Amino acid sequence: MGSLKKWGACVASLGAALQLSGCFVTANDDRPLPVGTLTVDWSIDGRHSSLDCADFGVDRLELVIYDESGAEVDELEPFCESFAVSADLVEGSYFADVTLVDSADRSVTLTKTLDAIDIIGDTELDITVDFSIDSFL
Repeated sequence: MGSLKKWGACVASLGAALQLSGCFVTANDDRPLPVGTLTVDWSIDGRHSSLDCADFGVDRLELVIYDESGAEVDELEPFCESFAVSADLVEGSYFADVTLVDSADRSVTLTKTLDAIDIIGDTELDITVDFSIDSFL
């Protein structure tokens, strides 16, 4: 317990010293973080046909976006026939997994990982993904 009291005293002394020195640490400066847009376009064997969605039993695209640490940032599930989806993201580096799924949320294709997604504020990054015939399960 003695070391805990010493630690507390050190922290208190440091805080007092910083106040006397006129040093400030700001946690939030109220400026909005820069935001950019990620757009993922997909095709099935090079085509954008709603008939292919039905023929392969695809209901939706599952897009899961992760930050650099691997924490999930967003999950989007647009209908297959839209063949594109956009997400606004805070400037930074990300990666994502994309999978075509059926109406019961079961994978219809192998999952593709999109690496090195670098979002820059006030810009749009377009990534195209093709699910070839051999990627279907």
